[in-house]
Amino acid sequence: MRRIVLLAAIALAFVGARTRSVRPPAPPLFVDGPTYSNEIVRIFQDRCQTCHHDGDIAPFSLTNYADAKAHATMIKVMTQTRQMPPWKPTPGCGDFADARVLPQSDIDLIAKWVSNGAPEGDPSKLPAPLDFSGGWPLGQPDLVLSEPEAFTPPATRDEYRCFTLPTQLTSDKYVSAIDVRPGDRQVVHHVIAFIDATGESQRLDDADPAPGYQCFGGPGFSITNLTSSTLGGWAPGARAARLPENIAYSLPANSRIVLQVHYHLHDTEPHSDRTELAVYYAKKKPEKTILVLPLINQNFTLAPNDPNAKVTASFTNFLTPVHIWFVAPHMHLLGRKMKVEETYPNGSKSCLVNIDDWSFNWQGQYYYKEPIAAPVGANFALTAFYDNSVDNPLNPNYPPKAVSWGEQTTDEMCIAFLGVTVDSQQIQ
Repeated sequence: MRRIVLLAAIALAFVGARTRSVRPPAPPLFVDGPTYSNEIVRIFQDRCQTCHHDGDIAPFSLTNYADAKAHATMIKVMTQTRQMPPWKPTPGCGDFADARVLPQSDIDLIAKWVSNGAPEGDPSKLPAPLDFSGGWPLGQPDLVLSEPEAFTPPATRDEYRCFTLPTQLTSDKYVSAIDVRPGDRQVVHHVIAFIDATGESQRLDDADPAPGYQCFGGPGFSITNLTSSTLGGWAPGARAARLPENIAYSLPANSRIVLQVHYHLHDTEPHSDRTELAVYYAKKKPEKTILVLPLINQNFTLAPNDPNAKVTASFTNFLTPVHIWFVAPHMHLLGRKMKVEETYPNGSKSCLVNIDDWSFNWQGQYYYKEPIAAPVGANFALTAFYDNSVDNPLNPNYPPKAVSWGEQTTDEMCIAFLGVTVDSQQIQ
């Protein structure tokens, strides 16, 4: 009997195993609605990942499902309130290229994905990942320069430091883009890349025992050639972009690039910085070189406890017709709004940029889809508002005190940079 039971058990096990072996696999779970692998990751690649990847400005990555799932609710809230992607110019003022604005259809798709539990979907549907291995969003630069050695700024005051970097160029070059990678984003306030064609910056560096040399206000040497004075700059939130192929910055042979780095107040712990500059050459000789002109007011004082202090600036183009390619507003912590307009000789107006919710952490150069003409006699006007009251949580002074133009983070600025080309210029 024991033998019969044993044989029966073996037979049943065999039948069960055979039955399991021929059972068809379960069909994949059907997901009714958007999934990360199919729709959502494509939105992230198009609009988010250039900031949201390891080593860049965003606080977390969005290059994989696990990170997206962990932050799904936050993503829904920030996109529905249009706080992300960060884009400060208001609609209807300036027709900008590459505007970081999500269409409502994408916002609704993200909201539906999150409400459905943020499903992953079929991983085989994933697109090829974007490559950020080089660390530069515009790809491999033609030239990378960095501070010769690390610099530790003082913790108790702002410091403007210039670092002179030889290009070793044996012929003139044209530059279509630069990108800046701060060594320590906690202490780097902004960076401007000046061009030194005389070597004066090296003499200033030799006279200063610390790395680089102090340079409040400007690079410390005279700039006489307006066509090759700067390559632009960087401020928090700014993203690199290439100029159209028919314009570029001029970078002369044997020149040096001087990085003016503004280090602002931080905690008492030492912060070591070594900022890098990436340079991208134009693929062909441009038709014109771009100049950067300031629309600026340096003579103002913001009274304490004024929540809506108004500051204006203007100038009239009396010299030669130009075209405007980009605008870059700049204020500090008290800034709240800035609008820049052009008034033509016939009285008609064009709005160049309007920011009604200024954030020091999200600044940028805003490039137009098409350059804007500025004939002789055109007037440029800037209107800015500042909140110097106790109700401004970013106010560095408590109680509030009078604040004027200055180089420190706790001072203020009122400036909009205009990137222009001269109509009559023709590079041979």
